[in-house]
Amino acid sequence: MTNEYTIPLKKLFDKPKRGRAKKAVRAIKEFVKKHKRLNEDQIVVSKEVNEKIWERGMFSIPRKIEVELKEIENRTFVFLQGGKEINEIEKQLKEKKKEDKKGKKEKENKKDSEEEKEKEKKLKEKKEKELNAQKAEFKRKQKE
Repeated sequence: MTNEYTIPLKKLFDKPKRGRAKKAVRAIKEFVKKHKRLNEDQIVVSKEVNEKIWERGMFSIPRKIEVELKEIENRTFVFLQGGKEINEIEKQLKEKKKEDKKGKKEKENKKDSEEEKEKEKKLKEKKEKELNAQKAEFKRKQKE
């Protein structure tokens, strides 16, 4: 699910020039926090957005920025509208899910093989006990 917003950064021009870019990133997080009702821990600002803010330096930030908000795995990512980073992150997440599935299958296979090995060990021990019992009986019979 994606939402598109235009985040105004005009109010930051009333403040001193020094550190406007840092304040702009904070303002973007606050905007998303307010509109999505999230904690700041759940908000991730992409590299593209950060670069867009910082491209003209610390002092002269853009007046507004158009972003897309996308919810992925209980986190909300802030991307530039029409940015390339959305596709890259989605690909990475798909690959990660595939790896997780493969890992789960391998773990299940390992568990199954370990269980089979344990069963084989138990059978061997049981057979050894039976053989030892038969030998003991045979020795008793010979003594009598």
